[in-house]
Amino acid sequence: MESLAVKIKNLQLRSPLMTASGTSGHSNEIEILQNSSEILSFIGAFVTKGVTLKARMGNPKVRIIETRFGILNSIGLQNNGVEYFVRNELPGMLNFNVPIIVNISADTEEEFGEIASFLSHSNSSEIIGGIEINVSCPNIKKGGVAFGTDPRTVERIVKNVKNNIDDRLLVITKLTPNVTDITVPARAAIDGGTDAISLINTIRGMAIDINTGSPYLGNKIGGLSGPAIKPVGIFMVYECFEKIRECYSRKIPIIGIGGISSWQDAIEYLMAGATAVGIGSAWFVSPNIFKEISNGIKKFIDKKRVSISDLVGKAHEKNKDMLPC
Repeated sequence: MESLAVKIKNLQLRSPLMTASGTSGHSNEIEILQNSSEILSFIGAFVTKGVTLKARMGNPKVRIIETRFGILNSIGLQNNGVEYFVRNELPGMLNFNVPIIVNISADTEEEFGEIASFLSHSNSSEIIGGIEINVSCPNIKKGGVAFGTDPRTVERIVKNVKNNIDDRLLVITKLTPNVTDITVPARAAIDGGTDAISLINTIRGMAIDINTGSPYLGNKIGGLSGPAIKPVGIFMVYECFEKIRECYSRKIPIIGIGGISSWQDAIEYLMAGATAVGIGSAWFVSPNIFKEISNGIKKFIDKKRVSISDLVGKAHEKNKDMLPC
């Protein structure tokens, strides 16, 4: 049986499957699951819920509603701040036995550097394998997607983070799909020094209660996730792999995220150009999703007699019939 191991910069992942930030919480949320150890055994890296410099209360209720093909969420990055995270939540991840990627978000460019510096120089920094820069949250009033749509800002934020952390830490930049050309902010992140890019974050959306005439969400708008956004995510991964030479050469790996709910979905992302994939909303439906997807990928590559690496970017090859039957 072929190994599912992949490598992103200096991080060796036993599987291409990662948790998607915002859906997995911090250590306290996964630890309460009865089968948490089994879940972690199928994950290549654990990506935390977003951490900010100071505590955030999040958006007013209602924060989550179900749509026909996904979920609209407007949590608003509720968390206890980076100092609390390092002191009370990060130590619980020591026994996860997978690389820990901390997702960070901020209201200003300078705050990104402050958060990164605090994480990198804390007493628990050895637990952290990397930082994911969130410049793409669609449901906060400051920063978020406003940063991610401005390539010059993206480049400055990435440089700021890189200048404030230990070189051993992997830096991932999470991109917003709410742009005309995804390769523009991707190029900016690479010019800023990012080690990898992850895409996509949720797509801006809303829903209205026809009985009251008011938006369902307390923040009015939210981020759409789930199966509905998978074609968008695959297209944008494909675009970055196709048009950015560092992605095509795999110097800058892509982490594909958006609507993955089966092993077939994950393989589509790999073939579009992703080295790893993030699983989010599907975890709400099935706690066994990582096991199901992992086993499905294993069976597929065994049947095709190929490796994970052979699948990455397969959709870009001229001869589309190269995989054995």
